[in-house]
Amino acid sequence: MITLQAVDRLKIGTNNSRYVRRVNHQVPAIIYGKKIVKKRGLLILLEHEKVFDLYKKNFLNASRLLIRLEKEEFYVTAKDIQHHAFKPILLHIDFLCI
Repeated sequence: MITLQAVDRLKIGTNNSRYVRRVNHQVPAIIYGKKIVKKRGLLILLEHEKVFDLYKKNFLNASRLLIRLEKEEFYVTAKDIQHHAFKPILLHIDFLCI
C-alpha cells in the first residue's frame, strides 16, 4: 500500500494555493467522505514530487492510498486530479475517504 505524508492546510484561496505550489513545491488537496466530520472536508498539502511520480506511473488513480496527517490515518482513493494544461504540475487533488 502506498503511504503519503500530509500537512494540514490552514489557509485557503487561489493566492495561497499558487504560493504553496511555487514556493513550497506542495500540492493542495482535500479529503471528503462520511468519515470526515468537518462540513467542507479536510484540507491538506502533499509533496509534489512524490505525488507526481505516482501520477506518472498511474498508481494514483488505480490504488488505495494511506494518507497520514499528524496522528491520524485515512484510507482514500483519488476521485479528481487537476493538472496544468502544458506544464508537468499537479494543481489539486480530491480524495474520497473509504
